[in-house]
Amino acid sequence: MRKLQITLLLLLGLNSKLFSQEAGENRLQKSEIEQIFLAHNLNLMAQRFHMQQAEAAVLQQKLWPNPTISISEVNLWKNSSSESLPVLIGNYGKYQQVSVELEQTIEMAGKRKKRVHLQLLEKENAQLQFQELLRNLKYDLRSQCLELQILQEKEKLYDNQVNIFQTLAQSYQNQWREGNVSEMDYLRIQSESIAFGNKLNEIQQEKIEKMNAVARYLGNEGAALTISDTIDMPHFLQGRKQEWKMMALDNRSDYKIVRNELKKSDAQLKIEKAERIPDLKVSINYDRGGNIMRDFVGLGVAMDLPLFNRNQGNIKIAKLELEKNKVEIEQFRIDIEREIDFLSARLTNLEVSLKTMNTGFDHNLDVALERYVRNFQERRLTIVEFIDFINNYMENKESILERRVKYLQYREELMYLIGKDIV
Repeated sequence: MRKLQITLLLLLGLNSKLFSQEAGENRLQKSEIEQIFLAHNLNLMAQRFHMQQAEAAVLQQKLWPNPTISISEVNLWKNSSSESLPVLIGNYGKYQQVSVELEQTIEMAGKRKKRVHLQLLEKENAQLQFQELLRNLKYDLRSQCLELQILQEKEKLYDNQVNIFQTLAQSYQNQWREGNVSEMDYLRIQSESIAFGNKLNEIQQEKIEKMNAVARYLGNEGAALTISDTIDMPHFLQGRKQEWKMMALDNRSDYKIVRNELKKSDAQLKIEKAERIPDLKVSINYDRGGNIMRDFVGLGVAMDLPLFNRNQGNIKIAKLELEKNKVEIEQFRIDIEREIDFLSARLTNLEVSLKTMNTGFDHNLDVALERYVRNFQERRLTIVEFIDFINNYMENKESILERRVKYLQYREELMYLIGKDIV
């Protein structure tokens, strides 16, 4: 049983080292990861095609409607009442009648120009949708990278404890065999070593899963990677709520989309009002042998009479849509300002907590760990005192790490709410 436990201990340590070596092959800074993301993310590539489609739609709206040509009154034979006409080709056409008409629709009240304006707003909407997708994906990627970073830091923390307890377990095994320590103390050290090894293995499994989550944002360049940036004491933001709110209203792509919807509603209303005026159809026609003239050329115009349908229903729908968008913009503005207020309060609270912590406390913990390990090896501490310190040490180290990461997460969320990176 003891041999099995020792073997498991060695395997856990070996697995940790192999994993660290494998992960170290792809060490990237977060700025480098973002550059790969911008160049290779497939969702962004697909959205760029949507922008090109919107640009092509503008071109389509600028085109005039095609003219219509119609050929009619063509007789395939003659009857007894046929009159003789000049031939068309050779001896053909002496009794041939034909009518040709060319018709062009002319849109009145600037309908085409108004539709082009609406399509330009659609194009702007596609560009804003791209910016919004980029904003969301970038925030998600940065959040995933932060989660990967904290797992990397925890891995280092637990790997260090595994190495310490492996060394102690080997030493206590030798001392136990020589009868210098009790079997209970030896098994306690060994069980702590195995417990830390199991925890390390769990963290490494989570780390592999998180590495895969980050890689999904990198398209065909996605691979297992390790982030080289470390999690130190963050640079604190100065509370500027009003400035942040103004920045958000100027930069948030989703807020711009809502405002663009208002412009589209106004453009649609203008189109619907223009539809009250009927289009004009101008035609020119040629008639051979079908009138008092043998070769008749005439002009004509046509338009609907707006007696019953003056597009009243669609105009009312467009007006209501415009009013609805005005209300939505106001609600969106209120939501943005409220979110920034609450997040600013969280940042301030956490900043106070981090500032109250002695800047050298983290380093002092590491120095104390070295001293406690040395004192324990020299038998100046009991095993209960040593393990109690280790538990407090790990609790404090993880608490410091999590508070720092939480502040960085809040800062990323603030930049997401503002729609712009801030220093």
